[in-house]
Amino acid sequence: MSVAAAGYLRIASTDTSAWMDFGTGVLGLMDAEREDASGARFLRMDDHPFRFMVEPSDTDRLLATGLEYPNEATWRQTLDALASAGHTVTAGSEEEANRRCVTAFATVDDPAGNTLELYWGRKLDYVTLRSPAGVKGFVTTFAQTGDLGFGHCVLPAPDIETATDFYTQLIGTGLTDTLYPPGMAGLKINFMHANNPRQHSIALFGGPHPLDIVHLMIEVQTLDEVGQAMERAKKAGVHFLATLGRHVNDNMCSIYILAPGGIAVEYGYDGLLIDWENYIPTVSVEGDLWGHEYNFPGISD
Repeated sequence: MSVAAAGYLRIASTDTSAWMDFGTGVLGLMDAEREDASGARFLRMDDHPFRFMVEPSDTDRLLATGLEYPNEATWRQTLDALASAGHTVTAGSEEEANRRCVTAFATVDDPAGNTLELYWGRKLDYVTLRSPAGVKGFVTTFAQTGDLGFGHCVLPAPDIETATDFYTQLIGTGLTDTLYPPGMAGLKINFMHANNPRQHSIALFGGPHPLDIVHLMIEVQTLDEVGQAMERAKKAGVHFLATLGRHVNDNMCSIYILAPGGIAVEYGYDGLLIDWENYIPTVSVEGDLWGHEYNFPGISD
């Protein structure tokens, strides 16, 4: 695997102030208080300058997923492989790279149209996390291996086989698990890992999604902090997409809540960390050990 981690997300929002209130007050992330000529707001969760860039827009959706490479050589090899395979790779300017706090990046769309920003050399500022909600820390590192990324994201991919080949053969991820969700005939989800122990950093959902992201996940250090986030979400009137539950494949004990604009956020604890040296990809036909009762707005109401 050549991808080191899922480093950041760029999110379009029709109400960046509401997103920031949700991010800081409910999720417990920290306002990075960065200046931006385009009016973007930034949320941080660790020593990275930001993990989520929330940009003003007339729509609510995911704009791009930032994937980190361990060094310039691996990054350039990936870009060359993408170009040789016929994909359009667009180099980012120095100004754009500085906005993202990276040394260099390039943009490419996957076969489903999801925009990826491939980068190397994240510029860290080592500011200590000060969570306004009192979260002690988010799970973004592992002592033996370093960065785990912000968590994970699930992207829509109606032609899931073509998209999976793109990620595993060109982008540089490894297949972790294939899930056939019960009660959803014909649906398939492929979970893929980067070169770090997190069970998956990207997953592909075998269907479309109007917001260009099925959900994003952030992880905290204790179950109590998940419970405290539940209380904050209830107090704020946030819609719960899923009750507390535990997944089968990555062991995550989590809730799902909706951010302003409708993007789903999984807030979890106890995610599985894996030694990939002797790992064999699995096939799952159950999504949860228990819980995660879903309530889709306009469908379950």
